[in-house]
Amino acid sequence: MPLLLTHAAQLLTLAGPDRARRGAEAAEIGLVRDGAVLIAGGKIVAAGAHDAVARQAKTLREVEEIDCRGKLVAPGLVDSHTHLVFPAPRLDDFERRLRGESYAALAAAGGGIAATVRALRACDDAGLAAAARAHLLELRAFGVTTAEVKSGYGLSRRDEPRSLAAVAAAGDTGVETVLTYLGAHAVPPEFAGRRADYVALAAGPMLDDAVSAAGVEFADVFCDQGAFSPAEAEAVLRAAQARGLKLKLHAEQLAWTGATQLAVRLGAVSADHLEQTQPADHAALAAAPTVATLLPGCALFLGTPFPPARALIAAGAAVALASDFNPGTCPISNLPLIMGVACTQMKMSPAEVWTAVTINAAAALARADSRGSLASGKRADVAIFGTDDYRAVPYFMGANLCEQVIAAGCPRTTCKS
Repeated sequence: MPLLLTHAAQLLTLAGPDRARRGAEAAEIGLVRDGAVLIAGGKIVAAGAHDAVARQAKTLREVEEIDCRGKLVAPGLVDSHTHLVFPAPRLDDFERRLRGESYAALAAAGGGIAATVRALRACDDAGLAAAARAHLLELRAFGVTTAEVKSGYGLSRRDEPRSLAAVAAAGDTGVETVLTYLGAHAVPPEFAGRRADYVALAAGPMLDDAVSAAGVEFADVFCDQGAFSPAEAEAVLRAAQARGLKLKLHAEQLAWTGATQLAVRLGAVSADHLEQTQPADHAALAAAPTVATLLPGCALFLGTPFPPARALIAAGAAVALASDFNPGTCPISNLPLIMGVACTQMKMSPAEVWTAVTINAAAALARADSRGSLASGKRADVAIFGTDDYRAVPYFMGANLCEQVIAAGCPRTTCKS
């Protein structure tokens, strides 16, 4: 049945081109007061001034209405970087880090990524699917309707495909998922002293297994100090590219490695983290379609430097925001909280952060043509917030103002179910 959202106090359409927005464009959010959205067949029919959209709705039969008086209506949020398939938190790591232990010390003691690898390998398929479902519902509760999900905690031919298959087994959550192969996340313990063998596995048989079993769309590599070198990352990414996958790259989080330049050179859809980038990296991103995806929740949780959002925006780079939801360095599933942190700690404006979690985040998943804005013909993903001002969502940091999501035109009665 067609659906009409009526009398929104504020409607954010993000009207404009179906691509990532840069510079001053990033603050143009298509704000309409007393707005309406008409949906039919899972698609946006019209979005804009209430009376004009309501007149268009009269041409359709049996239209269901949702009264949005006093509400903010916006595109469904897009979380373009998560590691949400994990069966347990890393609470021991959390406490030890608070005592001052370094990432390297945690890893040497069997913590870090290796701890989650052990937990995932020991978890059965039903347990992984249940964890994935619970985490996807957490994201939806905050207004997310599209989320990228990475592998990277299996690190074996058996467990990388299994972790990705858990996403499909999670069932209908109202969040469309985009799968990314992250076999090159860390070298597992059984390959200690045999890095080259593991890189060959990650670029060969394990990649093939993941692609054939799970319908993966992207490949990613953790290219950083203590992880994989740019040469190793390039070997895996070129192998993935040869198999038809699009590319992402964890870049310059812990140290500068040149990974951002590698991402641009390989035509990656996004380069993510970017805390340690330099002006030359900002210029390279400004000249390329590669989206700069910033993950300030990680810096907040670890107490490390925040990504240089203002420098990237000033240079002309396209900036997206994502949660980096994971059990070790950012157990934050609240994307509006990430928006607030981006405002207070990285000095992005409220309008810029809305762009960063909608159309620019969609571009970071090669989906700006189908979501990220409320435009005719796009997938009808909508989030309704209990406020009459878009600035309140990042302002009330930690609060959940999302009251309802509509996923592909299907209204969910509550974000909590």
